[in-house]
Amino acid sequence: MAVLASWVWILTGCFSPAVAEISNVVSLYPPLWEDSPEQISDYRMEDGKYVINPWVLTDRMGMYRILLNETATYFARYGPENEQNLLWGLPLQFGWQYQTGRLADPTGMTDCGKELEESLCVSVNSWWADVNYYLSVLPFLAAVDSGMTGLSPNQIMILPPLKDQMRFCYNVSDCRSALPKTMDKWRDFFQYMQLPSSDFDGLLKKLWDAHTSSLEYPTRAFVDRYDFYSDQEANFGENWAIVVYYLGAARLPTTLNRSHSFQRGLPTRVLDDTDITPFIPDFTPLQNKVLVTLKLFGNTDRLSGSLSLTIWESLMSTKFARGLFLKAFEEFLGTSP
Repeated sequence: MAVLASWVWILTGCFSPAVAEISNVVSLYPPLWEDSPEQISDYRMEDGKYVINPWVLTDRMGMYRILLNETATYFARYGPENEQNLLWGLPLQFGWQYQTGRLADPTGMTDCGKELEESLCVSVNSWWADVNYYLSVLPFLAAVDSGMTGLSPNQIMILPPLKDQMRFCYNVSDCRSALPKTMDKWRDFFQYMQLPSSDFDGLLKKLWDAHTSSLEYPTRAFVDRYDFYSDQEANFGENWAIVVYYLGAARLPTTLNRSHSFQRGLPTRVLDDTDITPFIPDFTPLQNKVLVTLKLFGNTDRLSGSLSLTIWESLMSTKFARGLFLKAFEEFLGTSP
């Protein structure tokens, strides 16, 4: 960071290192971040409600941006420029899904997410988009329910997709009725954040508790979407969802810099039938290695009936063990300081 700041200073001759550092942080933001709503009033209003269409990329990204803005003050003590905010992992993951074509219609029946005029379309046929719905809409509604945003739940209107409307919830009441445990966990995270006694490790635990809870329903409900993908992509998606539970048990810090660095190892496009790991020629050695590792974790978890996860959770029960894992994980990805 310091080297980059100095480089910008030399090139421009007019920016301070602090400004350069801010610029570097901005460069890590997910795609279309600056084009997404920054505050709730940036959404259109209809019948006294702010209308959010999560099937438009910038509308869904805007929910993340509002959450990052609303929670910035609570993470200020951990670092400048909101870089230490643990919610960064969510929009960065969503941005990766967009950049790699995983939010587009995998059936090929529509141009959603593919043609230029449909580039911001988020397809309801996409497994990735459907699972992410529960990691974007639910946290946002839970934040509203917690009182953090200063909004009333009846001020928000979440629009349904063009099909399969019954497979989603759209307001605080319905989501709490359908997924009470998940909504409670997100609400608990936002409320804990506001306590003077909250600490970083406690925030990490509550974030990952909510995150993994958000996966329980959609990873079961949308298995039919796997039929739209190659076996390799379907297996990757399933393995990725499994590994998230292991990362959650280790309380991986999902700050801006770390989340951005971690994603270097993820595949840059949707996998097809010709992709054989670890020999995919247009992927980096790291990306091939990550895919092999994810498959190993997924197979082990399935064969053990998730006993391996129980053992892993026990191993990760101390802060010391989690610190050792984080160091090893960063060395594995080549991102260690």
